[in-house]
Amino acid sequence: MRPPFFVCAFVLGALPGPGFAGSLRAQSVETTHAKVELLADVTAVDSGQTVRLGVHFVLEKGWHIYWENPGDSGQPPVLKWKVPEGFTAGGIQWPRPERMQTNARVVDYGYHDEVLLIVPMRAPQRIPTHPGEASFAVEAKWLICREVCLPERATLALSLPMGTRGKANPSVEQIFRETLRRLPHPLPAGWSARAISGKNEFVLAVRRGKSIANAVFFPLEPGQIDNAAPQKAEATADGARITLQKSDQLLKPIVVLNGVLALADGASYKIHARVANQ
Repeated sequence: MRPPFFVCAFVLGALPGPGFAGSLRAQSVETTHAKVELLADVTAVDSGQTVRLGVHFVLEKGWHIYWENPGDSGQPPVLKWKVPEGFTAGGIQWPRPERMQTNARVVDYGYHDEVLLIVPMRAPQRIPTHPGEASFAVEAKWLICREVCLPERATLALSLPMGTRGKANPSVEQIFRETLRRLPHPLPAGWSARAISGKNEFVLAVRRGKSIANAVFFPLEPGQIDNAAPQKAEATADGARITLQKSDQLLKPIVVLNGVLALADGASYKIHARVANQ
């Protein structure tokens, strides 16, 4: 479901100011309820190298933005890139989200306080002999919410020297490292996930050879589970079993239940569970 209404006000972040060119850390842009900046994990880029750029959101206390599946309301951030010729931008790497309950019937998935949305950038196999700099720009748009929701946006830019393999950028090394730890990983070898479809629920069974306590499932596709319904997670001898109430918007059977399994120790895993009928 979507909220019946929200108050809208567009906020356009200013472009980075003079003296920015060549900076490894962009000047920040402040909107009504957030500060955003474009970061690079390295100090330079060479041919064939993949570098990580990240849009860093620092949010005003009490406000939040959304995960790729926002849940019962909201919209995920959108990043529109302008990259140097020959460079290829990957997709957003989403950290595991938080479960945010607005009321008894509305649960959203997103982020409070701060989050770094990482996008890998692949350099071409050949770059000019005297390459100069690689200049990147991104137009970021996001919905930020508290009691009301405000669409905000900012244009950010960053340049990296080309022609030499850069070292880790020390000023942002910690936040990239922490964010990479929060990214969901593929299921390790020896793990498995499958789901059983009942009349009103899915039962997700994850096996890894030992018990799992306090697991939470975040659905990747909207309209499959009832986000606000409590998840019944039970530890089993070799993993966990999670009962998920079906959404009243689910009108036809699904073949695969996709999402993220978040564990109490901070680890999270990508779930692609084949669905069988009970």
